[in-house]
Formats: sequence, C-alpha cells, structure tokens
Amino acid sequence: MLASLNHVDLRFGPQEVLKDVTWAIQEGECWGVIGRNGAGKSTVFKLLLGQLEADAGTVVKPTKERGIRMGHYAQDLVPETQGSVLEEALAAFGDIEKLQHEMRDLEHRMGEAGADLSEVMERYQKVTEAFEHLDGFTIRARAESILQSLGFSAADFERSVETLSGGQKSRVMLAKAILQGQDLLLLDEPTNHLDLPSLRWLEGFIQEVDATVAIISHDRYFLDKIATEILELEQGRSRVYEGNYSEFMEKKEQELELLERHYEQQQAYIKNQEEYIRRNIAGQNTKQARGRRTHLAKLNRIQKPLRDRRKVKFSFPETQRSGDVALVLENASVGWGGKPLYAPLEQLQIKRGQKMGIVGLNGTGKSTLLKAIAEEIPFITGQARLGSQVKLGYFDQHHRNLDPRNTVFQQIHAVTPQAVKQDVLGFLAKFQFRGDEVDKPVTALSGGERARLSIATLIRHGVNLLLLDEPTNHMDIPSMEAMEDTILSFTGAAIVVTHDRYLLGRVADSLLRIHDGRAEFREGGYEDHQAWVDLDLGSEDEAGSQEPEASRKVASVQAKPAAAVKPQSPASPKPAAIDKDKQRAIKRFEKQVAEAEAKVADLEAQLAGLQKEMAAMDPTDWQAFSARLDAQKALEGDLAYAMSDWEAAQGALEDAQR
Repeated sequence: MLASLNHVDLRFGPQEVLKDVTWAIQEGECWGVIGRNGAGKSTVFKLLLGQLEADAGTVVKPTKERGIRMGHYAQDLVPETQGSVLEEALAAFGDIEKLQHEMRDLEHRMGEAGADLSEVMERYQKVTEAFEHLDGFTIRARAESILQSLGFSAADFERSVETLSGGQKSRVMLAKAILQGQDLLLLDEPTNHLDLPSLRWLEGFIQEVDATVAIISHDRYFLDKIATEILELEQGRSRVYEGNYSEFMEKKEQELELLERHYEQQQAYIKNQEEYIRRNIAGQNTKQARGRRTHLAKLNRIQKPLRDRRKVKFSFPETQRSGDVALVLENASVGWGGKPLYAPLEQLQIKRGQKMGIVGLNGTGKSTLLKAIAEEIPFITGQARLGSQVKLGYFDQHHRNLDPRNTVFQQIHAVTPQAVKQDVLGFLAKFQFRGDEVDKPVTALSGGERARLSIATLIRHGVNLLLLDEPTNHMDIPSMEAMEDTILSFTGAAIVVTHDRYLLGRVADSLLRIHDGRAEFREGGYEDHQAWVDLDLGSEDEAGSQEPEASRKVASVQAKPAAAVKPQSPASPKPAAIDKDKQRAIKRFEKQVAEAEAKVADLEAQLAGLQKEMAAMDPTDWQAFSARLDAQKALEGDLAYAMSDWEAAQGALEDAQR
C-alpha cells in the first residue's frame, strides 16, 4: 500500500469537510477522484501530502522515508527557481544538477593551461560515475521528451520561467511532477492547460506508466480513458467504485434505483403504521398504538432520493422563433494586427437548432471568431450576418456580461426590473443560488458560480443564438452534465468552443476545425470525426486510434529514451510485453471474480438467515422487527453492489481472455 486515509474526519472551524473518509491507494492503480466543487478532493490530497492534519482517523503518507518517489501537481504550484524551463523541470533533482554543474566546471578546467590534469581527470571520473549512478543522463533526456510532449519546443528549454504565461508555467510544473512521480503521481486537474495533442499524450502516458496515479479531474472523457477506480466525495463522505467514469455512472444509477425502492417500502410501512395508530389510539389497543407512535418517532427515515439533486438544472424559457437560417459567415477570417489566422471561410450557414462545435489547438482563432461574430472585434475579411428574428447571446470565458458592482440578486433583477422579488429568487434557485447566496457580490463568486450566473443572465434575456466559449470551464461534473442538457434542449442554434470532448460528443451535430491556417467544416459529431478533431493526421480513413506524432511520445517515467540506452543487436527481439500484461490482467480478474463470488454467496446466506428469523418473530414486537427490516435493507443493498461487482469482474475477465 502506497498511501491511505482510514476513517478520517476534518473540520475547518465549524464546517465539517470530511466525514469518516477511507481510501487506500495500492500499486498499479489509476484513481479518478471526483465530486462537486468544494467536496474535499484537493483536501484529501493535502492530507496525503502532510499539508493538513486530520482531526480524527489515521493517514498513511507516501513519504521519501518510506522509499516512495512521489510527484504532485496542482494549479497553484509556483516554480522553485528563476532559471530556465529545463532547469525548473529538473529542480527536484538537486544532487544531479550539482553534479552536472561540477562536470561542466571540470570540463572547462581541463582546457585551461597549467591545470593539474591528472587530478582534474580523477575528480571528473568520480563525478561522472556518481552522475550516472543517479541516472543523470536519463533524467535530462526524459525531461526534454516530456516537455516536448506537453507542447514546448527545444528552443523553449532555455527560456526563463519568469517569461512564461500562466498556462505554460502550469505545464512545466506538470512535467516536473511526472519526472518526480516514479512510484506515485497525485495530479490535481492536470488537463486544464493542455491542448488536444498534449491531452492525448497524457492519456497514453498514464495508460502505459508503471507508477500508481490518482487524478482529480472534471474531464469525463479523460477519466473514461485512464481510470481503473473512482473515488467519489459527496457531502464529505467517500465511496469507491471499480472501473472508469462511465462504469461509475452505471453503478450510481443502480444505487439510486435501490434507494428509491427502499424509500418506497419504508413509506408504505410508515403509512400502515400511521393508519393503525389513527384507528386504535383511542380504543382498546391504545397501548400498542402509542408504542408504534413512539417507534415511528425514532425511526431513521430514508430521505426521498431526488434524481435532479445530482445536477444543477438549467432551463431556457421559450424564445422568439428565428428564421431557418440563424447565422451566415461569408468570406470570413479573423486575426490580429490585420493578419488573418486562417484562410477565409467562403460561406457557412448555421441553421436554427443546429449545434456546431469549434475545435483546434490553442491560439488558432476559435475564441477570436466568436468575438467577431458577437461584434466585439472586426473581421479581417468578410462578415457575419444574423438571420431573421435572431437574438444573440455571448458567453465568454471571463463572464463579462456580469456587472462586478452587483450582487447575485441585483444581476438578474437588472435584466427584468419589472419582475417581483419572489420571481427572481425562484429563477436563481434553479441555478443553485439560495438563501444568503443571492446577496453575495459578483466579485466574491468562485469561477463555477460566475459561470452559472453568466448563463443565468443570458437565459433571463432570452436568446435564440448562443455563442459559448468554453462553457464548462471551472464547473464540476454535475454542472457540466446540466450544461449539456441545457444546450441539447435549447431550441435555438448554438456555437460552442470547447476542449471538453465529452461535451463535444453529446452536443455537437457539426464541427468546424481550425488548423494549419484553414477552417474546415464537417457534418457529424465528435465520434464521427474523432481522428480529424484530435489531429491524428496519419489516419486518413479515421478508422481506429492512431498515436500522436513521435515527438509527443514517452513510453513511461521509468523507461530510458533511445539516446540514453545502449543499442541492442537486431538479433535480440524485444519480449512481447503485451502477453505479460494480458497474463497479469487475467490473474487479477480471476482473483476479483473469485472474491466477488464468495462475497455474493456470503451475503445471500446472511439474507436467507435473516428472512427466516423475521418469519419466526413476534409480529407485535415492532421495535425488534424494524431493526431486522433495516438490516434486511442494508443486506439487499450490499448484495446488489456485490452482484454488480461480480458481473463487472466476470465481464472484464472474459474480455481479457479474448
């Protein structure tokens, strides 16, 4: 076991952040850590890192003293040095850097006249041996390869870290964490500043790396690709699930259905007891009626499960119907300083109800095009024409439709000043602004809250053409899902700039790709044109998944690049690693199937014994019967989960054996 939390509680003042959280990280696992904003995801990492101390429970930390080489990435990390990009990436390997500097100094001294060459050569040999022992040559080569994979050119390696943008600094810190984490990687939202090629590289890297990985992420497509286990934090409590994000969602749905069934059973039981009490409270059976009333008062009642509680519900009011064509782009190109970023787009029509996604690398002009359509900047060439009866709404990444002088309530009330207070409060409640939250200043809102209020403002205005620039940035997964549902149910047209492939896959019915100086349009969604969108340019027919270009490949943190490895004879072919992986996978799944079968059998035996016991009970002993009923419900729930785990393990085993 690399690290664990065991029944951990944590408070920040009166606020209970974590409640009885348990989580064990074993070798070879890849965890996706999910939950709403503020659920405690980063807090869990800080406990493992020793940055916070638990109020109760125990924390096993992945420390150097335990021989664990750990890398940690978070968006608020700042560079350690004021040196170059490469120096910052290697800053954690201070001993290696010192040795390398000494080697360079000794090399310089070798060329100096009058130097004691034999003494210098002897010292140089010792330093070189120490450098090689610490894998100094390999680490530098790995650092360069990882930096290139994250979008840095060789020329960038010598750039001062202080000259980098915020996103570039984040990518340097990510490269640094990957280098350090040869046993364990703790990554907090690592995909936020990555373009698609870098993101695809990171997916492949995590799938191949030998290190254990735990990733906090709201990128559901990414979690589907890399996660083997999911840790969900909800209302301060933890629950673990095997599988990726989609498998987690299936199991959560099963949980919800089971909880609904238990709720209905309990409600029927309560109704029967209340009816008995009503009929007998003043009669001969008054003692029994009072006993049942006491029992109901003490009953731990199941809260009604609300499916909508898992999502922030956005909804658009009816808007004025536009003409069949919502927008026309004619000979349109955008750019800066009079220079276009891509060749003019001759003509493109966006029809009413169409949902078009705009994709491409950072800096290609996606957001710039939206600004031009919204008339915030001029086109370099051509124009955009709105269709008949079209009302445009523009959601930008900086939420500039919000007035910083307003509170949440004032922001919405200003759109419809004639509306009564209760109407505004009811509208805000749909966006999860309730109670004192409606009086919060706009300047005090989090990124996700600002996004919600920005969307709410557009909805309050009523629009039939939406321009959405990265609408899911800073949102948690339930809010992202609600945003997707909103766009899908929107009767008008929408143009969406996004790096969120899950959103793109659900929402877009057409795509505009801006790449290599050209803007190209295709009908169909992300799954229809995945290779085209992800810039897997070697895949002409878009069949199958191609690896990104060679410069974006790194086999693993432990693997040495070809330049640092002694060449092998062509007569010595590499062993077929995939066979070993397959054998390990089969053994692992066989063990999981056996464990799941044993658990199902044990729970079925317990349930049968309990039902037999209940059949023989005195029906007037309501307190004892209720306790057995609660135990039966708990066993039924555990059995449903166990059966689901068995089915998943059996399916995984069958897939591995193919």
